Amino acid sequence: MFNKVILIGRLGQNAEAKTAQNNKEYVTLNIATQESWKNDKGEYETRTEWHRVYAWRNLSKFAKTLQKGQLVTLEGILRYREVEDEVKGATFKHRIAEIHAMSMKRLSKVEAADDPLDGADDE
Repeated sequence: MFNKVILIGRLGQNAEAKTAQNNKEYVTLNIATQESWKNDKGEYETRTEWHRVYAWRNLSKFAKTLQKGQLVTLEGILRYREVEDEVKGATFKHRIAEIHAMSMKRLSKVEAADDPLDGADDE
């Protein structure tokens, strides 16, 4: 069996560093991918998909340097988690898809000095 996700997209906001209950640091990223196609009328249509990405351990050090608008590529695994939301007194259960990054690389140029962590792997 195989579970692998490859994305190339742009960050919708700056990376957000957090701490888990076990005191391990991780980073959350919101990455947008886009696809375009011609419809039946010959006009282009575009759809943007938003992906929630988590970077753990050594990869979180690199990921927290990423900023809104930067183009990145990453490889990871797809995971789902069950959540409950309450709306007007009714509880709804649903699943959320998340990507847990295993490697990541910045594709857009950095304005600051060269980043020694660029192209980090979580090994």
